[in-house]
Amino acid sequence: MMKFVLFPLAAAIALLSSCASSYNREFADASVTLPRSPRNAEGPWIGSWKSDGNGHTGPLWCIVEPSASHLGSYDFRYRAGWGFLKFGSYVHTVPSKRNADGSMKLSGEMVLPGGLGTYQVEGLLTRNSFSATYRSTGDHGTFTLKRPAT
Repeated sequence: MMKFVLFPLAAAIALLSSCASSYNREFADASVTLPRSPRNAEGPWIGSWKSDGNGHTGPLWCIVEPSASHLGSYDFRYRAGWGFLKFGSYVHTVPSKRNADGSMKLSGEMVLPGGLGTYQVEGLLTRNSFSATYRSTGDHGTFTLKRPAT
């Protein structure tokens, strides 16, 4: 009987590990190729998110890159943690353009899956800082990220 309980748990851990390892590998690759002095806001970011509504917080990673499927937009590929071993990944494609100084304004909205409402984000990315606010159904807060140490 114990074998039947452990198998689903082991399968779930393996699945989550493979998803995490794929994102982790892509994040590590993006970090290695990031120039010491980035010219623009594209590339990897690391930091945290904090809910102003309930005080929850957690780690946050993001890879910013031009969208392959939406011309004139950027994919913000996030991986966020909260609670005990709870991680989630999602991609938010946002219409945006780089400014002459390499900075980028972040302003977008997306419908969350499962009827969880909408998610809105506003912020500014420079070559070395990423600061944004988010608002979703029932929550609001901040993202604060910087370039990863190489």
